[in-house]
Amino acid sequence: MHISGGRVHEEDSPEAGRDANDSHSRGSLWQIILLFGRIGLTSFGGGLSAWIYLESVEKRRWLKDDEFFAGLALAQILPGPNVLNLSIFIGHRQRGIAGGIAAVVSLLLPPMAVVIALAMLIHRYGINPTMENVLQGVAAGAIGTAACVGYRSLRNATRVHLWPLPITALTLVSISYFHVSLINTVLMLLPVSFALSWKIDKDD
Repeated sequence: MHISGGRVHEEDSPEAGRDANDSHSRGSLWQIILLFGRIGLTSFGGGLSAWIYLESVEKRRWLKDDEFFAGLALAQILPGPNVLNLSIFIGHRQRGIAGGIAAVVSLLLPPMAVVIALAMLIHRYGINPTMENVLQGVAAGAIGTAACVGYRSLRNATRVHLWPLPITALTLVSISYFHVSLINTVLMLLPVSFALSWKIDKDD
């Protein structure tokens, strides 16, 4: 605090600045519910991770690129559906445990109600060929959205390493050719991936 010109001024503390930045970049519980509820209701044919990236990183700036892809990598190696793990990660980063619960519940409940209603209609009236064609077209669009996110992540990356390529190749060979289970493949290659990543980050 200091006095100048007869006025009392309070100096900005680092804590105040940090709180201001956090409040600017964090979403409220209501925003989390609306976002993930809308994603769950309007995402057809997959591509949820891509859409979550566009909404949380590109549009709302809740996360930085590296934070999102770190969360996506964590979601992929943990048990359970990737998109649910990612939703919990993003919701928790915004509003803690309540945010994680709000994200996953709002992502699941609305489409669950729609699926139950559609299943009842299909059971009663059968499959409509027109609707089947529409869903196939939307699924193709979801593939394009996922490819777009992959391109943006590469374009925005400050550096691109080639060491994940042989890890990817080993994963494909292990599962498709040698028929090793996914769990055993992850247990074998995960320590190697962590070691390589740690060494490269340390050298950089």
